[in-house]
Amino acid sequence: MAAVIACSGCGNSGAGNNSDSLSEERRVSAYMAQDVDSSLVQAANGFGLSLMEKLMAERPAQNVLLSPLSVSSALALATTGGAGKTGEEMREALGLGGKTNDEIGEGYRALLDLLRHPGEEGIRTNVVNSLWLNEGKPFLDEFVGRSRDDFGAEVERVDFAAPQTLRTMNEWVENATEGKIKRMLESVEADAAMYVLNAVYFNGAWTTPFNPNRTKDGLFRVSPGETVSVPMMSGGGRYLYAKKDGYEAIRLPYGKRESAYMAVLMPDEDVPLSELAVRLAENPGLLTESYEARPGSIEVPRLRLEYSEDLVGTLRRAGIAEAFEPDRADFSAMAPEPPNLFISKVTHRAALAMDEEGTEAAAATVVEMLAGAAPPEEPFEMKVDRPFIAAIVDGGTGCVLFAGAVFDPGGGR
Repeated sequence: MAAVIACSGCGNSGAGNNSDSLSEERRVSAYMAQDVDSSLVQAANGFGLSLMEKLMAERPAQNVLLSPLSVSSALALATTGGAGKTGEEMREALGLGGKTNDEIGEGYRALLDLLRHPGEEGIRTNVVNSLWLNEGKPFLDEFVGRSRDDFGAEVERVDFAAPQTLRTMNEWVENATEGKIKRMLESVEADAAMYVLNAVYFNGAWTTPFNPNRTKDGLFRVSPGETVSVPMMSGGGRYLYAKKDGYEAIRLPYGKRESAYMAVLMPDEDVPLSELAVRLAENPGLLTESYEARPGSIEVPRLRLEYSEDLVGTLRRAGIAEAFEPDRADFSAMAPEPPNLFISKVTHRAALAMDEEGTEAAAATVVEMLAGAAPPEEPFEMKVDRPFIAAIVDGGTGCVLFAGAVFDPGGGR
């Protein structure tokens, strides 16, 4: 028997061109920002940024890209099916220690609904889940109901041995990410018990687009002794900007009401990007703390990144261990035992493109479970011509939708 949880996410550029198709109903959430459990958002951000820091340490000087929301929400859904030490361990690793299943579910219900309804033109965000259950395998009604009601999961009972099932699941991911993630799954286990697919979609147009006529080729230092030529976009005006100890940061807003933004953080010349990543992992609030509006200019490269990684080893180092053990994992709050379920694979795929109009990003994660056992007054000038960290943040909730470490803007590293 097997169960797989897959989650994916993406964002799209040029959002303003398509936002008119959204109905007014879709732009209004049933919740207010104050309804969101801020500790749950902080936990998701912290877990995702810590994961990014660990991935950077495993492969130094290589691009890393992931969706903290996608990975965290998929694992949180699985956590609500965990029992005993397995559930406790996953909660602690995800920063959800002390929260009940009901509290986790209620927290994600409000957060996901708000993210699905950004409430303005120029930004589209979608977060969807689907639960694919083996038609011959019983699951506990409480787990299925919570997945549907709190995480918004569509529930399908399927035959995993049927060839069309793989195609249908991949089509679901492709549609949910508007074509940015194709063939998320190369195969499915014929005796799988469950797959959970999660998709996060973000489509954001810059509040003030960059003028393409001002984009010029410039040198980007990918390593101390190597530079590459990349298209550098440039703009000027008033930005939320901060010069901090060891780095400088700017926020580039999306949408007419600036309800989301890309945070760009570049370390000082003598500070490695890995050190900045550690600081973010220890204090995710650096992405959401107040900056001062200041006049200045910004040069930043166009981005085109792709990323894929098996996360099992990294998640073990993050503190999730028993869930991966065939003879020790306890997911008895998910399905009757025996046989017991355990997580066998966690794979993440991501892509991001940023140009003069906006940002396009996509991410996908597969979790497979098998059965067994103070600033100066003068205008600033920020030229992003060396490795930096970029994050897409929802302004209303403070949720980090995507985060990445950029060593090569063209995706060559």
